[in-house]
Amino acid sequence: MDKEIYEYIKNGITIDGNPIDGYRVFTIPTQHFHIDSLHQLTPETFENAIQKQKEHDELTSEIFKEVQNEIDQAIINQLRGGEPNPDIIPMDTTDRLFKKFMETSEGDPDLIWNKEQFVYMLLTDDDFYQKWGEECCEELTYGERYKLWFSNNYETGFEYNDDKTLHTINFDDPYWEPTPKRKLK
Repeated sequence: MDKEIYEYIKNGITIDGNPIDGYRVFTIPTQHFHIDSLHQLTPETFENAIQKQKEHDELTSEIFKEVQNEIDQAIINQLRGGEPNPDIIPMDTTDRLFKKFMETSEGDPDLIWNKEQFVYMLLTDDDFYQKWGEECCEELTYGERYKLWFSNNYETGFEYNDDKTLHTINFDDPYWEPTPKRKLK
C-alpha cells in the first residue's frame, strides 16, 4: 500500500467499478467520487474530493438554514393568527377545502360559517359534499351510522344492540338528530 494515501483510507475505502467504465470511490471524508484509473488514487485526488465535499456540505448547510428560517417565520406568523403558508406548512385537506369554499363564497351576506359548520355539511349533505368535498371523506357503514345515531338519539326507547342484528333506522327522518353519512379521511 502506498504510504502517501494511507491517511485518506485508514478508516476504510470502497471502490466499485472496472477499468473500462471507471471507478466510484467512497471514503468518509470524501464521500463518493469518480476516477478513470486506480492510478489516480493520489493524495491530490483525495484532497480535491475532500475539498469538493466540504464545499457541498457548506452549501447544503446554508440552504438548510434559509429553509429553516422560512419555516420558523411561517410558524411564528401562524401562531400570531396569520394564515398558514401551504407551501411551507401543509394545510390538512379540510382546512384547504374550507379556505377555498370561503374564498369562493366571499360577498355572500347570508354566509357566516365556521370550519365546524363546513365539516358538518360535508359529512351530512350529499349535494354539498359533491360540490366541495373533493374526496376528503369516506362513507360510513350502516353499523357505524347506527352507533352514531344511537349515541345522538339515546332517548328513543331502543336498546343498543351490538350483536349485528341492528334495528332498521331511517337516518334521514327529521325527527331524529341528523346522522353523518361520511367521516373525514
